[in-house]
Amino acid sequence: MLIGNLAPHAKDTTNRVEEAYQGFQEGKCKSCHPAIWREWENSMHAKAWVDEIYQEVANQIKDREAKCDQCHAPQPILITGIGEMPKLRNKQREAGVSCLVCHLDAEGAMHGPPASAETYFHANVTNPIYTAPTTLCSTCHGQPTVPEHDQVSSFLESKFAEGDKSCATCHMPVVNRLQSTASYESIKGRKHTWRGSRSVAQLRRAAALQLEIAPEKVNVMLQSKTGHILPGGTLRTIILEVKLLSPKGTQRQKEQISISDKKQNRLLPNEERTYIFDTLSSAIGDTVTVRLMYQLTPNTPESEWILMAEKIHIVR
Repeated sequence: MLIGNLAPHAKDTTNRVEEAYQGFQEGKCKSCHPAIWREWENSMHAKAWVDEIYQEVANQIKDREAKCDQCHAPQPILITGIGEMPKLRNKQREAGVSCLVCHLDAEGAMHGPPASAETYFHANVTNPIYTAPTTLCSTCHGQPTVPEHDQVSSFLESKFAEGDKSCATCHMPVVNRLQSTASYESIKGRKHTWRGSRSVAQLRRAAALQLEIAPEKVNVMLQSKTGHILPGGTLRTIILEVKLLSPKGTQRQKEQISISDKKQNRLLPNEERTYIFDTLSSAIGDTVTVRLMYQLTPNTPESEWILMAEKIHIVR
C-alpha cells in the first residue's frame, strides 16, 4: 500500500522537475520574470559555462568534471543539498547557473523570499534562506576543496559576518522593480547581477589607498574594503605600482608588488597593510603616482589590467 501510493507521487515529482526545465528552455521564466531575466542574462552566472576564459582554463584541468564543471552547470542545489558539493547536470549546460539552480526544489516548486507573486506555472515556497543567502551561496562559493571559488570561508571569519550582512549585501544590491508579470506594483528585491571581478565599479569599491611621502621613501597604506579575501580567486592578481616622475613627466623609477594566492599574500577582509618603498628618492617638483590594478588571469596583458584605485602626489 505504502509503496503503491508513493510511486505515482515520485513520478509526478519527476515530471514537475522536467516541466520546469522544459519551461526554462521554452522561455517561460523569461516571459513571466522579464526584469529579473534581463539582469541574469547579462551576469556571469548566465555565462558561467560558455565564458571563454572559463573554458580555456577548465580545458587545462585534469578531471575537470569533478573539479570545475559542477559549479558552472550545477543541478538544482535545493535538490542536491545546500552547502553540499554541487553535481554536474547533463542538460542545458549552456545556461550556466540559471534560476533553476538556486530556486527549484525536488517537488518542482520554486523557492524565494517573501512577497512572491502567485503563478499558475509553478508552486511558490517562501524560504527564509533567501533573506540571508550566504549558506546558499556557499554551495559553490564556500567549498574549501575548490579554492578558486571559496570566498565564503574568509567571509565567515570576518567582522562583516557578525552583523546582518550576507553575500547579497554587496553582490546583489536592493532594487525596486516588478517581480513578475503577475505583479501590480514595484517591490524591493535583490538584483540578479552578482557584480564581481568583471565589474569595474565593484573593483573600485574593493580597496582604498593612502600615501605618506618622505624625501627617501614612499609609504603606501592599502586597505581591503571587501568582506572576503582579496583577490577572491586563485587566478586573480592585484598589482600595486609606484612610479616616480620628474617635473617634465619622464619616468625616473617604477616598482611593482603582486598580491595573489600564488604569492601567498592576499589581503584578509578589511585588512590594512603598509608597503614601504624606501628606494624612491623624490625631490621638489617630482610626481609620485600610485596605482592599484587588477589582473583577471595570469595571461591578461598589462594593457587590460583594471584600475582599482589611484593616488597622485606632487612633491612640494
